[in-house]
Amino acid sequence: MTLSVVIMLALPFSPQPARAEDSMIWALTPLPPAMIEKDGKIVGYGVDILDWFIARMPAITHTKEIVPLARLMQKMTMPGTVCNIGLVPTPERRQFLIFSKAVLPHLPVALITRADKIADLGPFRDDNGNIKLADLLASGRFHGAVRTSRSYGPAIDPILQQFAGTPVLEQVGNDAHFLSMIELGREEWTLYFPAEAEYYRRNSAPELEFISSPIAGNSDPLPASISCTRTTMGAMIIQKIDAIVATAPDMPWTDFYARSLSKSDQRWFEKAQEQFVANSVDFPLNSADQ
Repeated sequence: MTLSVVIMLALPFSPQPARAEDSMIWALTPLPPAMIEKDGKIVGYGVDILDWFIARMPAITHTKEIVPLARLMQKMTMPGTVCNIGLVPTPERRQFLIFSKAVLPHLPVALITRADKIADLGPFRDDNGNIKLADLLASGRFHGAVRTSRSYGPAIDPILQQFAGTPVLEQVGNDAHFLSMIELGREEWTLYFPAEAEYYRRNSAPELEFISSPIAGNSDPLPASISCTRTTMGAMIIQKIDAIVATAPDMPWTDFYARSLSKSDQRWFEKAQEQFVANSVDFPLNSADQ
């Protein structure tokens, strides 16, 4: 054995540092319960779903960074490869971001009431069992609370604007305590994403049962996707995610989301996911992906 070979064998192994082109940042914004900042880390079902995909891309160095909502879009336009889970695709965002196929058909904003009030809502349901929100408000029988300046979507916002300032609709700056207000009888309903409602229930009123009722015109699941900046690495990550989604129609990673729901909403989600997969609902492809 030559001296040069002996020296090479004696030297400790030093792994190659991650190259810049193999590294990327996940910009994650605390939005409970999908993402919750806790002890300097970020946790929640959104992070669990993300980790599921990250584990299937081991050749890439993934770094998670907590980014406040106000700074998220600024972060997504910085140099390098930055990705996010949950951003809604818009024409403006598609100019600098590539979006994956949908990775989570999460339940839409719903009307949240106590379980013992559910029978009283019968006259305000359509043939599909969905709440006719305008009729409910017009009846003057049920008082509800919504958060000031929050958008609940194009099907709901115009109805809320129509009844803004009336006795049946209270607008509050912080919606974290709406379930407590319903528990005390101060309000009879509010609007939450079902996972959001269950998160607050588990933390503030675990002994109570709340029911989520789909709202007419707003009952379809909302597809969430992963987005990355338009770099070579970003395009590769989206291609990998799309390939994973294409080979796993049962979407096993959505179990993390299902666990954040109440028992009744888990049944709703199961049916919604089956419908979503059957209809192959998806975001339009990016022009760069075709």
